Amino acid sequence: MTVSLGLPHPHLFKLPQGDIATPQSPFESEILSYVFDKSMNVSTPLSIAIVYFSFVHFINPCIRQRQMNLYNQTVKDKSLMMNDYNTLTKQQRRLLRAAPFKIATFTIFKIFVLIHNVFLCLYSVWTFIGMTRTISLTMKLLNDQGLTENYSLVGKFFTSVCDLNHGVFNENLPYTNLTVFGWFFYISKFYEVLDTIIILLKGKPSSLLQSYHHAGAMMCMWAGIRFQSPPIWIFVVFNSFIHSLMYFYFSLSCLQIRVANICKRILTSMQISQFIIGGSLAVVHAFIWFKDLNTNQSCNCIGTSDQALPLIINVSYLTPLTALFAAFYIESYIKNNKSKSKSN
Repeated sequence: MTVSLGLPHPHLFKLPQGDIATPQSPFESEILSYVFDKSMNVSTPLSIAIVYFSFVHFINPCIRQRQMNLYNQTVKDKSLMMNDYNTLTKQQRRLLRAAPFKIATFTIFKIFVLIHNVFLCLYSVWTFIGMTRTISLTMKLLNDQGLTENYSLVGKFFTSVCDLNHGVFNENLPYTNLTVFGWFFYISKFYEVLDTIIILLKGKPSSLLQSYHHAGAMMCMWAGIRFQSPPIWIFVVFNSFIHSLMYFYFSLSCLQIRVANICKRILTSMQISQFIIGGSLAVVHAFIWFKDLNTNQSCNCIGTSDQALPLIINVSYLTPLTALFAAFYIESYIKNNKSKSKSN
């Protein structure tokens, strides 16, 4: 049998040994190669994630104070004024409106936000189509070379994503491989920090959900590309698909095109689903055994403890993220609907 299910290899449960060398830059450009090499150092995503997360939660109290000041300007009864955010009830916090900085009121800022969302939408579409095409072409290439000719469709698929020498990580493929798509996707996680900057400039605090989401994604993508871990294709494909829809929605919002509330609800449900399905599928890779095309020996899809590290990081990251999104869903769509029903 070419692909089968079995228990993970015992070495997956050992501490990472650091045996996998840092991948070589897939780019001919000296500048891109320099950036690639620097970005593969763990200090790069870790330091940026820490600075980003710390900055957001340092600036949030300032944003909330601006919101309270704005509210207090409209209140005639001084006893109703808000001074300490931590003492406010949920009902009082809902009364706080955005307190935008002046720059957020300029037309040029609104145009920039639109361009930002359109760019990320198009980039996500490009990544999703490109990565699914790479997997499809790799399956066809291995079949045409006679390497997987007698394999089942499932066997061809897992061989293409698990075999580092012949599959989607192969640097000699005649088309863009996972290292390129994955690295650009990893770099895009730094650019997406602008989402938070935009929210703050619009006078709204950034939620724990958003800051945790962005900071954790940097580390997850770094680990997957740095250690060439097969399940990282899931993060790239699933997340780029969801981001295509999400940034399309944001672009419509910038153009003041109303979107039905059911669409927002579906989008949030899809985000939660991608974490559950994607995380589960990633774990399945640890139980996949395939035939190595060089040695014809049966190999675990996640071949070393180094490759298992990104899986551990991703699952550890996705578990609380799913809980945060579920809490957001309940608060935004279930509790709000009940409140509206009572008021009616």
